[in-house]
Amino acid sequence: MTKSPDTQFIITDDPFFEGKIADYSKKIKAKVLTLADLDQIEVDSHGRIAKVLFYISRYELESKHQEIHQFLKNQPTIMSSFIVRAPIDYTGYIALNIEEDLFFTNVPDDAPLVFLVKALANAFTSLQMVVDKFELQKRINVSTNEISKLTRIGISLANEKDFTKLLRDILNSAREISNSDSGSLYLVEKDERGNPRNLRFKISALDLNSDEFILPINKKSIAGYVAFTGKQLNIPNVYELSGKEEYKFNSDFDKMSNYYSKSMLVVPMKDHHDEVVGVIQLINRKKNFQTKLNLEEMKTNSILEYDKYSEELVMAVAGQAAVAIQNNNLVHDIETLFEGFVTASVSAIESRDPTTSGHSFRVAQYTVGLAESVNEIQVGRFKDVHFNESQVKEIRYASLLHDFGKVGVREKVLVKAKKLEDYELDLIRWRFQFILKDVEAGLSQKKIEYLKKHGNNGYPEFEKSIQLEYSLEKDKLEEMVRVISESNEPSILEEGNSNFLEEISKMSYHTTEGNQLSLLMPREFNFLSIRRGSLDFEERREIESHVEHTFQFLSKIPWTRELKMVPAIAHGHHEKLNGSGYPRGLSAVEIPVQAKMMAIADIFDALTDQDRPYKKAVPLERAFDILKMEVRDQHIDGDLLDIFIGSQSYEKILHKR
Repeated sequence: MTKSPDTQFIITDDPFFEGKIADYSKKIKAKVLTLADLDQIEVDSHGRIAKVLFYISRYELESKHQEIHQFLKNQPTIMSSFIVRAPIDYTGYIALNIEEDLFFTNVPDDAPLVFLVKALANAFTSLQMVVDKFELQKRINVSTNEISKLTRIGISLANEKDFTKLLRDILNSAREISNSDSGSLYLVEKDERGNPRNLRFKISALDLNSDEFILPINKKSIAGYVAFTGKQLNIPNVYELSGKEEYKFNSDFDKMSNYYSKSMLVVPMKDHHDEVVGVIQLINRKKNFQTKLNLEEMKTNSILEYDKYSEELVMAVAGQAAVAIQNNNLVHDIETLFEGFVTASVSAIESRDPTTSGHSFRVAQYTVGLAESVNEIQVGRFKDVHFNESQVKEIRYASLLHDFGKVGVREKVLVKAKKLEDYELDLIRWRFQFILKDVEAGLSQKKIEYLKKHGNNGYPEFEKSIQLEYSLEKDKLEEMVRVISESNEPSILEEGNSNFLEEISKMSYHTTEGNQLSLLMPREFNFLSIRRGSLDFEERREIESHVEHTFQFLSKIPWTRELKMVPAIAHGHHEKLNGSGYPRGLSAVEIPVQAKMMAIADIFDALTDQDRPYKKAVPLERAFDILKMEVRDQHIDGDLLDIFIGSQSYEKILHKR
């Protein structure tokens, strides 16, 4: 009994067979057995195929065919053929329970020995051709399977965005393709200048309760050696190292985890610059990946050495892994860069108006909080609405950048706190001060003329009348200035003040020098007559245009597929359900639900934000009352407002502020 891959057997019932072919034994090279010795044919442990040639009489074949058939059926790694000791024209085997293509030929007992030997040799040659074909097909199938695995691994690694899961997928893929029982993965860390600094342990297939730790990149440890040299290590048995190696095996992990490391394959992961970005360390190659081995089995020949083919497969996985890691890092760097750009952009815009500082960041927090609350809703209109991680990020970016278009609004309009600028109101005050001084000068002239004409006779009484006239004029002018100052505030203009303003705008004053001076200029009156807020129609249109500016700006950014809705969401945050919003006057069904959520967050922050020059912050309950009025006016979505109020996700932000 032999385990050679070229093992050949001849099963015969001819008691004189070995004697007949003794002179030809070197040519045939087969072990001769009887039918009773079939169980001595042991299948090779590595699955190599044995060639068995049956040289038996037709009588033995016909009586034992069932037994032979069952034997062959149970031994898939045996390739067999039949030479029947029978006349050339014998066809009785056709009716037997053995496949017809297994019969090679018939050889009569009285045939010349040389004919028999040639038949035997030709039969084994034919079997070898079948075996070669089978082995070739097997290798093709294995290669196809491995290529398919590598393709699946490549696709899987390329699509994975979760970095922790990516690393675990890399290790598991390398283990599966090499039939490794265990393994670990390390990543190279670099310093500020981009030079390799150390090797950080990330994950282990043993799921050790161990924190990440670092190894120096040098030749002292196995993983460090591979990272330092960029060369793979294939160690048949780590406990049988000669001691002359530059690296040493650390058995502490085995002791800690009740494990036994034997064969080990450690390969570098290299990027497109041929720089090592990490190390995959595989341990204990098995015959079958799914087989579970205990500690004692790991010390036996159940653990195999890593062959060259395994090295090549793992190196292929390592190459794909390095690209996946680099791509993941690149995506992370791009996201970090873009996040910094967004933050800087928002900060730059808000710096133009310090009174609204932090508004965009808070609106983003409120809107994201509302989106997450919608995800938890199990009943109502929004029970089937769910925002995935990418969509939540999309909502956040749209909220952060929703006011970016204010970069296109003139600063004097953007930060305008009152209807008239300070210098414009000062000009009105100086005008009234001039009028008062001119009145005073006119009355003084009257005094002089009286004295010239009448002397001191009756002057005290005349002076009192002049002083009374001056006081009345002064009070009248001061009242006008007071009404003008009050009307300059952005609060709602009172009806009385509105009428008085109109009267003032129609008044003019004739100076002592004969000039006519209007108390209020038409432009001043137009601004002071604004019923609410500080902006006139044109200025309000300019402010409202920031939404369109935002959309135009955001539309120029090449958003990824996951973030393509950012411009549309930001574009709709001032739209109203009844179609009275701006800039497009969309109806409820046309407004994205994300924009509806942002509208609530935008109004809520504007109401509850710190005191501003043009308004006071309102208490929380009053803010909710105003929002509910917006619902009644069909401006915002009532169901979303209920979710916003009920979730109380705003409390953390209010508390921080």
